[in-house]
Amino acid sequence: MMDAAFKEELIAWGVDWEDIHNRFMGNEDLIAKFMIRFLGDPSMDSLSKYLGEENVSEAFKAVHALKGVSANLGLKGFYSEVYDLTEILRAGSMEGYEPYYDHIKLKYDDLIGILKKYQNS
Repeated sequence: MMDAAFKEELIAWGVDWEDIHNRFMGNEDLIAKFMIRFLGDPSMDSLSKYLGEENVSEAFKAVHALKGVSANLGLKGFYSEVYDLTEILRAGSMEGYEPYYDHIKLKYDDLIGILKKYQNS
């Protein structure tokens, strides 16, 4: 169930509320449900794993999946960095990926903290 505090924290984090509200046809409980489901999304863990292994092709698949989920959930708080990292990896390179990944990881961890706080609401 979406409550006002949850909504405000998501917006403060960088969720594009107008976009997601339109996408889910105004159903805020459905928005809350899909946001909480993001806790189970393996994309970030896979991205971290494959970057650590310097496996560019698998890291690309992971960040591309994260980009899709981010777009669908209006996660603008890190979307531009996810997009940029996707393009670096798409080119078959890891050169210069660190600042993008670092920002994504920081924002991801913040978002996970918010979601965990409200997951049993």
